[in-house]
Amino acid sequence: MRDAVGLLLVGCGRISGAHLAALAGLEQEIRLVGAVDTDAAAAERTGAQHGVAAFTDLAAGLAAPGVDAVLIASPNALHGSQAAMALAAGKHVLVEKPLAETGAQARELAEAAQRRGLVLAAGHTYRHNAAVATLVDMMPQWGPLRAVEVSSCVFWDGPQAPWWAERTPEEGLILSLFAPHSLDFVQLVMGADDPLRVQVEAARWQGGWQGEDEAMILLGYPGRRMASVHISYNQRSVFDRKVLHFAGGVAEIEDGEVLKWNGGVLVAPPDGVLTNPRAMGGRKLGHFFAQQLREFAAAVRGEAHRLPTGHDAARLIDLIDRVKAAARSTCADAIDPEFVA
Repeated sequence: MRDAVGLLLVGCGRISGAHLAALAGLEQEIRLVGAVDTDAAAAERTGAQHGVAAFTDLAAGLAAPGVDAVLIASPNALHGSQAAMALAAGKHVLVEKPLAETGAQARELAEAAQRRGLVLAAGHTYRHNAAVATLVDMMPQWGPLRAVEVSSCVFWDGPQAPWWAERTPEEGLILSLFAPHSLDFVQLVMGADDPLRVQVEAARWQGGWQGEDEAMILLGYPGRRMASVHISYNQRSVFDRKVLHFAGGVAEIEDGEVLKWNGGVLVAPPDGVLTNPRAMGGRKLGHFFAQQLREFAAAVRGEAHRLPTGHDAARLIDLIDRVKAAARSTCADAIDPEFVA
């Protein structure tokens, strides 16, 4: 009987709750063995709730017995350095998106993981459900892919964590925190090719942060393929739709869960998953996180998985670098400086 992967959680803030909830029921595959946070109260609270050791020092957590792998769920700015420490300690790593703040840093992590024979995976949670998996498996039957449209719009009334407010326009807000979900999907369906051209418009509508909270991205790929991405933190009627135009027809994923081919439903979620998909919190996401952890455990065991890992994961950070650079050259704040949020 195989041993469960021993997991150290790094970062006990907002997003950690979703990961912790997803671990329930997976104990034979992957189990929590420790929690790390520089906030001692947060670390101790998580440790006590889950019956594991709590640490304020990452090095101490990495040295604890039973740690095979690390889940990094800390603020973005810490992802790269903490992942590097974990890899240096010989641990497999799953990093909540984005993998790192810059493409150069992401490539260094990928190289370190490759040298040590370790798994370095990016936590692009929305890959991990039946609609996306079925789409990817069926794409070869539908002929050449010509264009992709992604629209992912939610409503956040101000920072969901204090550090969101500190993100500078250069560091990016929605382009760093939310765009990775949509761009990972585009990268997934476009395969190994990187875009030849990147064009971006970005704007800020809210005053609770410094960075952009709305953006439109246009990507040109080899073979005359195109992708467009619209992301927003300003849409009170939540909207999540992916449309893929193939030579043989049109595939759609609605509300992240319903896969259609030429209008006919191929995949639908179980009852209760979509309670009110146009409202914040109207869609249950626990199965995404649980499947992601199963995939990570499989990757650690050397089995087939659907996670973006290593240099493939790092490619996305290079793309985000290009997107942020394009946004800063054409952003609405630069064009329309009179706007007051």
